[in-house]
Amino acid sequence: MKRLFLLFLLVFAPILLYALEFGCEELKNPKEFFKTKSQKYSLINDAIFYCDGSLLNLEHVNALFEVAKKIRGENRSCVGDSVYEENLNKFKWLLLEASFAPEIYAKSLKTPNESEEQKDAQMVYFRYWGTQSLYNFLKRREFLKLYNEAQTPLVKYYEQRGQDFGSAAYYATSVVNAFLTFAVGSEHKVKFDITPEQKMIIDKTVGYEQISSMLYSKSFSAFELSNMLNTALLYEREISVLEQILKRGADINFGDETALFYALKNLKNVEFLLKNGADVNHKNIFGKSVLFYAVQFGDVALTKFLLENGANANDFYIDQNTKNAILNLGDENFYNNTCALEHTLRSVFMHAASHANVEILELLIKHGADIYAVDELGFNAMDYAIINANEQNIKFLQDLKLEPKIK
Repeated sequence: MKRLFLLFLLVFAPILLYALEFGCEELKNPKEFFKTKSQKYSLINDAIFYCDGSLLNLEHVNALFEVAKKIRGENRSCVGDSVYEENLNKFKWLLLEASFAPEIYAKSLKTPNESEEQKDAQMVYFRYWGTQSLYNFLKRREFLKLYNEAQTPLVKYYEQRGQDFGSAAYYATSVVNAFLTFAVGSEHKVKFDITPEQKMIIDKTVGYEQISSMLYSKSFSAFELSNMLNTALLYEREISVLEQILKRGADINFGDETALFYALKNLKNVEFLLKNGADVNHKNIFGKSVLFYAVQFGDVALTKFLLENGANANDFYIDQNTKNAILNLGDENFYNNTCALEHTLRSVFMHAASHANVEILELLIKHGADIYAVDELGFNAMDYAIINANEQNIKFLQDLKLEPKIK
């Protein structure tokens, strides 16, 4: 045993020391620190990124960082801890440099014209990405709000550190664009963009008559029309526009996530789609129906409406065998989306215990939800409520005498 311990020290002690090498005191001489330090980012101790004066201590910047991570979509289960930490800390190191040594940070930047060109290309791709699902749409909207709001605090941050207004604005713009690059990555290099027809639908100054005229200006495939329908739902266009797109030939139940998934932030549009034949129990690749999203949003009215219109209160995620089969297909998009799914056979009720409230749990029970179900890792609804520290749901489930399965 002693030999094993000594071997552990020989192998890992340099790494452990290296991980603790950087301290806030060293940042008092930032030019020397960033000029001489070389590092394996995954081993850097996290505390260094939150020293006094770090950009990540700014409320708007930290909020932008959190949503950028979600958009980036990198997951430990998919890429491994080392790669995940390396990529994350590499970006945090860039922010640390922008905090304490902006002049050195500036040397790594493209020219203003090149930066603007890259930002424009990223925004084009980002808009396209935002039309691919309701989740993407909401995350893009959240990011852009924070992206714009962070600019002024960043300018003030740099001015308080002695930068003139022009330099402060330059650094602030560079930092928010660094978040855009971190979130979007290099995907913008592939020329993805929405169609001219989708651009018309997004533009609220373009009315029903113009859209109707466009729809009959040439022949469109069912795929193209379904994309138009989904875009119209995301941007909450009027019912008359939706009717015209359907009349033209859009398939209301097309895709991994159908039109109903895109409509979930507008109850009137959900009602319209169900009246026109939308399948309320259609599932995406994970096995999630729209009811999962309704409870995740904590939307009582939507949850109630879906249940009253036939949504299955006992829906489950896919099982492990189905997950393995999807991963074995080798499709990159399916792999990236599915490898992070750990709790297979999670039920709607478990999902609600995590994300929703007591009123939604009561609605699910009223419509026959099995409160005792467990997922394939052995977790029940109480376990989910505890993991997510949902105190009101914990109390409610305790009153139902539901005990956690995982001690």
